[in-house]
Amino acid sequence: MKKWMWPLFLTLSLALTVLFGYGLASAYMDVTSPPQAEILAKSEKVPVTPGDTYIALGDSLTRGVGSSKGEGFVPLVGSELKENNTVERFQNLGVRGARIEDLLVQLEQKEVRRSLKDAKIITITIGGNNLFNSGETLKKYSEETALGILETEIPNLEKTFKNIRESNPNSVILYMGLYNPFKQSPNGDSFDSIIQKWNESARTLGLKYSVQIVDTFNLVTDAKRDLSSDIFHPNDATYKQIAESMSIVIEKSIVQ
Repeated sequence: MKKWMWPLFLTLSLALTVLFGYGLASAYMDVTSPPQAEILAKSEKVPVTPGDTYIALGDSLTRGVGSSKGEGFVPLVGSELKENNTVERFQNLGVRGARIEDLLVQLEQKEVRRSLKDAKIITITIGGNNLFNSGETLKKYSEETALGILETEIPNLEKTFKNIRESNPNSVILYMGLYNPFKQSPNGDSFDSIIQKWNESARTLGLKYSVQIVDTFNLVTDAKRDLSSDIFHPNDATYKQIAESMSIVIEKSIVQ
């Protein structure tokens, strides 16, 4: 390499290192310390116009955190639904860092309730931040504590399903089950069982409120391969798999 190129090479390397570090830290903070302004932010004030719509509710998974374009599965599902003339438009109401209690507050907003009333398809991603609990669940892990979170939060998940179903008795509603991003951790196997219990409870509630459960547990088996650089959110390939799984469930539900 020519001498004059070394300073340029070193400068570019340093810049890329700083950029990667910033991205990793930013993604981690979204999970462990999400900005309250974002969590409590209202959705768009102007509701979608009447017609067949797809509304996406939830947390950072709905927002698409971890994907290269920051879009995730929602545009993939929404675009396919539009192409198939299943819906006329779609709207992403996900909020980064949201917990179940935040979603319940959001569901009380008039604009959101109006949007849900006109929705043909509704997807939900919620609960991961409750279970992860800003990292505390793993830092001071005990199966008893994790089970205690389930005991507290599953009733709140039921409130969410009930609220959304009451807003729209006829829509196809999908809930994305949780996956385990911590399989490689010392308590990965135990956390596996906790997440499976959560998903089993969600399936039981789904039967009660006609909510389809989309299984994503087996889509994340290798953190380095299946997750983004923050080792928590899906990468592009996994978001695509999630979108495909949701599309299959939607198609079957509409046919029925």
